[in-house]
Amino acid sequence: MSLRNIGSTLGSNIKPPITYVVTSFLSIALYNVLELTFILFLTFKRRGGLYFWSFLTSSWGIAIYSVGFVLKDFNLARSISYFYVTLIIVGWCAMVTGQSMVLYSRLHLIVRHHIMLRFVLGMIIVDAILFQITTIVLCYGANSALYHRFATPYAVFERIQVVVFFIQESIISGLYVYKTCTLLRADGGITEAHGEAGRRLMLHLIYMNVIVVALDTSIIALEFSGRYASQTAVKAFIYSVKLKLEFDILNQLVELVDRSSTSNSQFSRGVQPEEQGNIEARHSRRICCFYTSIFRREAKHAVFRSLGFQRRP
Repeated sequence: MSLRNIGSTLGSNIKPPITYVVTSFLSIALYNVLELTFILFLTFKRRGGLYFWSFLTSSWGIAIYSVGFVLKDFNLARSISYFYVTLIIVGWCAMVTGQSMVLYSRLHLIVRHHIMLRFVLGMIIVDAILFQITTIVLCYGANSALYHRFATPYAVFERIQVVVFFIQESIISGLYVYKTCTLLRADGGITEAHGEAGRRLMLHLIYMNVIVVALDTSIIALEFSGRYASQTAVKAFIYSVKLKLEFDILNQLVELVDRSSTSNSQFSRGVQPEEQGNIEARHSRRICCFYTSIFRREAKHAVFRSLGFQRRP
């Protein structure tokens, strides 16, 4: 593995074929940001809550990050390198941490353990402090007049932080997939309540999270190949795609909650155990019914609050 990152330091020249790749991915990323902003303000009637602000911060972080790399990669602000570096850093922090906060803000719809939720939030905060601050210092150094002193340390730590944030988002997505699978397998759970439609819905949510992890894997592949300019442009594009997938996931959650509210009475009757079942089986099914009812009720309230819908009395 070479530690030479093409395009990571001050005065780096990018070859014309690579500039076409960079231009394409950054342009698509900027377009996606505009589209996401338009959809966001049309969807959310009440502009508030962790999900809304995390989504808005992450999406516009992509825009700032992309503009910074346009200035850097095409030498449009070579004499004021600290300006485009600041844009890159501010955009990167908002984009990466904002994306993790978007994932975290909907995790409580599936995960019911407060300790686990606090662990995830603590992980996001600690990783942001430890790895973003160090990356900021090295990035400024690599784009200063003394860039030759910072080039290797920045290349090493760039790889480390990419892997760390990949693991962070994979853990959050993994928790989501695991808890979703648990709901699918639960006796008297989602499948029994909603039939094949509910099962397809939950499987769709799982597939979306798997796609997100697969997209992150491509960022790591480009990073370790030493293609810094391509990796940074593709990263902006991938993060914008991941945010678009977030809307699809949120729509699926709303559909699931709507199904839960309309099938409330049928679900309650459908999970009653057979009279000839033993005591342990009946007790297990009642517990499952109880927790699934809690999930249905609280998920409904949380999703509609996040969307800004006013709940009817």
